Amino acid sequence: MGENRLSGRSITIERVAALFFLAGLCVLCLVYFSSFLQPLILAIMLWYLIYELRVAGGAIKIRGRQLPAWLITLLAFSIVILVILGVIEIITYNLQLIRQSTPLYLANLRVMLNSIQEIPGFEIVQQRIVQRIESFDFNPILTGLLNGISGMAGNIFLIIIYVAFLLAEQSLFAKKIRLLLSDQSRLGAVQRIVSQVNSAVRIYVYVKTLMSILTAILGYFILLLFHVDFPVLWAFVIFLLNYIPYVGSLVATLLPSAFAVFQFQSFSIFIWIFLSIQAVQIVVGNILEPKVMGKTLNLSPLGVLLALTFWGMIWGVMGMILSVPITSILVIIASRFPGTRFVAVLFSETGELPEQ
Repeated sequence: MGENRLSGRSITIERVAALFFLAGLCVLCLVYFSSFLQPLILAIMLWYLIYELRVAGGAIKIRGRQLPAWLITLLAFSIVILVILGVIEIITYNLQLIRQSTPLYLANLRVMLNSIQEIPGFEIVQQRIVQRIESFDFNPILTGLLNGISGMAGNIFLIIIYVAFLLAEQSLFAKKIRLLLSDQSRLGAVQRIVSQVNSAVRIYVYVKTLMSILTAILGYFILLLFHVDFPVLWAFVIFLLNYIPYVGSLVATLLPSAFAVFQFQSFSIFIWIFLSIQAVQIVVGNILEPKVMGKTLNLSPLGVLLALTFWGMIWGVMGMILSVPITSILVIIASRFPGTRFVAVLFSETGELPEQ
């Protein structure tokens, strides 16, 4: 009897040890192969977006006739790629302008600090701030951003190739799965997983992109209203960071608001811009987006926060952007296996999972 208990405990310990070993190995692989995995995952996200655009384009008729599927796919692919390349060009141009205008904004900040130095006890603080500003060089930061965008442009061409091949072979995916799995029960289970993953990720990518575009457009007009420089750049920042849950929208609101302080030498402008953009973020992100997306992802707020932290530690900002769809896929897969179903329950919003 005692031997059976010891044997059971040893098996449990071995399983836990094996689980931790596999988890550590997976993390190492994610870090080591990040340069390969990140472009591939981005390509898959774009593939889902193009799929939704293709579905929407299927409703277009010319003289009562529907456009050919290959033509709709080509148009959707071309639109997405041209928009991405155009945005990269615009952002690069805006960053170059900011680098040229940096001395002007720093001079504005010095003027603003000098205007409030009459406050008792502020003289020493003001001197230290001015010294820090004069000693701090923004050029390496802006140069690093420009170099990062150049590197991103190189990855874009790799991503375009991935997307092109995904589009070319997408009609064969179902056939390959059927050929790989001869067992009908296993085939049905895999098909259900693939269907659920496709549905969740497709809806997330499409809705999140639309909501991010809407938020960016409204933010752009707000910045135009307040005459903030480089509104296109800040609109893109709002669009991109909107994919990062919780902290992304806040940072996207703070950045143009803080920049306005440098431009207008006023703290009051910060408050007005921050409140205006944040109001848009709340309406779109907390009211409109949940109504459109519904409970597609079934992820708890704590689960999203943990995923955000984990993927951010591994892949940085890119990991934060991709954290939600990746975690959603992993939760769907984990829910289909008895040994990992508890993980899916913990990460789900209500603890309720679809029947296997």
